Amino acid sequence: MIHRSIPASGAALTCLLLLAAVSGCGSEPAGKSGGSLVSKEGRIAFTRATSFEGADLESEIYTINVDGSEETRLTDSPGLDGFPAWSPDGERIIFTTDRDGNWELYVMDADGSNKRRLTNTPEDETSPAFSPASGKIVFVTNGFEDPRIRVMDADGTNRKHLAAGNWPTWSPDGERICFTIYPGGFEQLAVMNADGTEQRPLTDGRGNSEAAWSPDGGKIAFMSANEDEDIYVMNADGTGRKRLTDDVPGNDHWPPTWSPESDRIAFTSDSPQGSSIYVMNSNGSGLTKLTDGPVADVFPAWRP
Repeated sequence: MIHRSIPASGAALTCLLLLAAVSGCGSEPAGKSGGSLVSKEGRIAFTRATSFEGADLESEIYTINVDGSEETRLTDSPGLDGFPAWSPDGERIIFTTDRDGNWELYVMDADGSNKRRLTNTPEDETSPAFSPASGKIVFVTNGFEDPRIRVMDADGTNRKHLAAGNWPTWSPDGERICFTIYPGGFEQLAVMNADGTEQRPLTDGRGNSEAAWSPDGGKIAFMSANEDEDIYVMNADGTGRKRLTDDVPGNDHWPPTWSPESDRIAFTSDSPQGSSIYVMNSNGSGLTKLTDGPVADVFPAWRP
């Protein structure tokens, strides 16, 4: 079992990918059977770990259609590329890379061309997300030891601190951000205004993290951990919590991502053979395995 009472991003990407590949937690992904996917339209970006051989640890960014066709590799650089996120128009992908010696943010066109660096600081920057209007980017610095949520203009300028926390996700109107906090060393979800004001808890208990706001604004999907990690969904105000992946013990996590119509969810699920991306309907039915990489496929992001 992977239990994380500390932030899980930033310099921890190496640890996360290694855990995904070799932990052997779970058997088959948890999920409800029956039903079919509403549509096979759409494209998902994800991180594929291509090697775990000592210093040759590598990962790259890929995209794939939701029906499993047209898998395409977008990056090809020594080291680790990960945490892809789409621009609202679906024309660009922002991602994290250590190709320059520490974790920095890059952006590229949706076909992998025109890669350009956005940050150049001694801090490690991860978990980026474009605002719905594409004018801002929220991201995390120093995610493993002291996670801080920051925001900057889409060109990398005008950088500002918002809150202590991790795994930020925008509301579809761009007015609020849901994120992970760590009261008492345990993960919980909180929400704040886009400028960092009016921060308040959204969940109680422990082990709630990695939120994703639905495009229609009504729901938030997230990971919750008891003995195992599963995908849950709740109303945007924190009520109506429902477990979606509950049939088989396992670990389903690493921020879920919604289809543009808010009717499907993609997520990472671990097995003894590695980690793969799965897709299901928003009620937990219609579970479908999307990827089957040689080592680990993680961090899915659905194209708007």
